[in-house]
Amino acid sequence: MIEKKAMVRVFVVSGVLVLLCESAVLANPVSSLQLSAGVWRSTAGLGTSTREYPLTVLGQKRYENFRLDQDPSLQCEPPGMPRGFSPRSPMDFNFSGNTLTVRYETMDVVRTVHMNGTSPPPNKPHTPNGHAIGRWDGETLVVETTHLTAGEVNRNGIPKSESMTLYETFDLQKRDDDTYLIVNLTITDPENFAEPHTSTEVFVLESNWELFPFECHLTEY
Repeated sequence: MIEKKAMVRVFVVSGVLVLLCESAVLANPVSSLQLSAGVWRSTAGLGTSTREYPLTVLGQKRYENFRLDQDPSLQCEPPGMPRGFSPRSPMDFNFSGNTLTVRYETMDVVRTVHMNGTSPPPNKPHTPNGHAIGRWDGETLVVETTHLTAGEVNRNGIPKSESMTLYETFDLQKRDDDTYLIVNLTITDPENFAEPHTSTEVFVLESNWELFPFECHLTEY
């Protein structure tokens, strides 16, 4: 058996000496470092988007039957994806080995993204965050998610089924003295959506910020 040992590479980014363990996640070390440089804040501010979704007949019925008092988040249950992202929550990124961890401040949602192309086993259960696989396409981070549990896309009750998949791209842009992150999210759900729905959100880097714990309080109706 041949034992593979992690290699260490040295990079200089913006005058900072950086040591990185070589792995699939560091196929793009400069962008990985920039994504991990702080907290990303939405330029549109917090709040659930008012965008419209192309619902099927079944999806529309589920949406109309959604009751606010049945919302799991009122019991402080993390909503999972894509709802964890829908309120434009501040977020941060952490690369470690072949794993990317994305944290959202809202409801303390934590995602694990497998950067080594690991496919889910046939019997893998569905979970609120699903099974996410990431890769670099040039300078763009691409994340594809499957195995999501049924629930809601946002607090307004837009439904999601277990057949829903997510396709996300993350692109860094430098404008003047600020660094921006352009996030494109495409939702595909044949049960609830008549066609795939794509949205774009813009975030700006706050290098001196940290995420705060989300202090959830039970709500009764």
